[in-house]
Parts: sequence; structure tokens; C-alpha cells
Amino acid sequence: MNLKQLDRWVSLATNVGVLVGILLLVLELNQNTSLMRAEMHAMRAEAKATRQMEQANSGEMIRIMYEASAAGFPQDPGGLDALAPVDRYRFSAFLAGLTEAVQNWHYQCQQELLDEELCRTGYESQARGLIVWSHALGLDFSSSRPSFIADLRRLATASGLPVPNEDGTW
Repeated sequence: MNLKQLDRWVSLATNVGVLVGILLLVLELNQNTSLMRAEMHAMRAEAKATRQMEQANSGEMIRIMYEASAAGFPQDPGGLDALAPVDRYRFSAFLAGLTEAVQNWHYQCQQELLDEELCRTGYESQARGLIVWSHALGLDFSSSRPSFIADLRRLATASGLPVPNEDGTW
């Protein structure tokens, strides 16, 4: 093998190495972009949920939930009728915060940022509760992401719960 051939082989190997390095860099940038997008989504959802939960949490939520439960809620949606109007409003604000939190959980499961078992058990349990409570209060999901509404519809159908319309309304 002469020096020119050796030089060409070294040059080829160098070029292949540079291409592999560039491909790895692109993959790393895509992964970082996905993580940043998920983090921004989580921060936005957390801020909104915190605002709504603060509105609901006045030290009264335990009493409100107890009164609704004693009146048969959530098995009997009419149990909410036992609540005073201000308590129904407070419960609705709590539910709006919970909706944001569960929707964020759905997004993180969708992006495969959470463990599959956690998504299957924890998220789905919270989502089923959200469906029951939202239906009982007449609160819809029309401002939610379409993929979240579709997943709520899937869970509701599979669980024998009230199914929201495709646009998130009842």
C-alpha cells in the first residue's frame, strides 16, 4: 500500500467520523428539544393548576368534599346539590386545577417521559375520577388538547363512564 492510498483511507475514515459525530449531535439536539418542550409544558400547566388550586384551597375543601360524599357524590351526582353555591364554585375551581394537572400528566405519558406503569395506573385512575366529577358538575373539556379529549373518551368508554363528545362537551 502506497502513501497516497493510505492518505485516502485516513481521509475517508476522518470524513466518516465527522458524519457520525454530526448525526450524534443532531440526535442529542432533538432529545434536548423534546425535554425542553415537555418541561415548558409542565411549568405552564403547574402554574395554571396552582392558581386554580389556590383559589379552591381555603381550608374548606375537606369539608366540601366530605359534605358532597355524605350526600352520595360521586355515585349520585345530585349529591353536589347539597353544597352551597360558593362551595360548588370552590369545588369547580379545584376541578379546573385538577384538569390541568391530569392533562399535563397525559402529555408527559404521551411523550414517554413517565414510566409506562405510572401512566397506566396513576394517570388513568386520576382521569377516570376527573371524568366522573366533571360530568356531575357539567364542566366540559372543550379547552383541552384534542389528544387528551380522545384519551378521556377511550377511558370513559372502557370504564362504562359518561363519555364526553369529540369536542370535549357533554
